[in-house]
Amino acid sequence: MAALAVHGALSLFARTTRPASLATPFAFAAVPAFLAASRTWAFPSLQSLLELFPPFVLAVPKSKTSHSRKSMREANKGLKDKQNIVNCPGCGAPKLAHNLCSNCYSFLTRMWKQTQQKSNPP
Repeated sequence: MAALAVHGALSLFARTTRPASLATPFAFAAVPAFLAASRTWAFPSLQSLLELFPPFVLAVPKSKTSHSRKSMREANKGLKDKQNIVNCPGCGAPKLAHNLCSNCYSFLTRMWKQTQQKSNPP
């Protein structure tokens, strides 16, 4: 961004015309150093920088989005109903399809822990 500021300052000073009195050999002592140097700059112009960025990168909103507009936009982002709920064939409790039933799993883990405790006493 500093390059843009320097380029803007250069183009501002380049548009001004110098009086004929500055044509003397010592006139460049009064001119700032960055103006006395040659006019070839390594900084790209503003137009070439704008060509690098697509237009949507430079877009900004004009005002803050209100709470009501945000809530209207997010109204259709609610929770969706599950369509894959089935009854467990073992106990009949509702469960998600292709998942273990939590009732049957907890029953089985209790049974396994009891058998391990009986086979391996502390």
